[in-house]
Amino acid sequence: MHQGLITLLNTKKINQVPIKELTQTSSVARSTFYAYYDNIDNLLEEVEDTFIENLNTLDQGITDPAVNNFTYFYEVLSYVEKIAICCQPY
Repeated sequence: MHQGLITLLNTKKINQVPIKELTQTSSVARSTFYAYYDNIDNLLEEVEDTFIENLNTLDQGITDPAVNNFTYFYEVLSYVEKIAICCQPY
């Protein structure tokens, strides 16, 4: 459902995404959506939290003296690029 929401947000604002369209895009039943989320805002919050957690995990590497700063920045930029690619309209 994360990817389905990201795909829809490329063309719509969050308040314009109906749950029916989200579930169709994500190939899940409406009941599945409601089993995990109360509303689309809850899903959006989870998507944002996942991105932040992944960046925080990468950030921990900068305090590790064994990690080269170039490697750290390369990993962060690679992650951001991956997010940008997955968020491009199809």
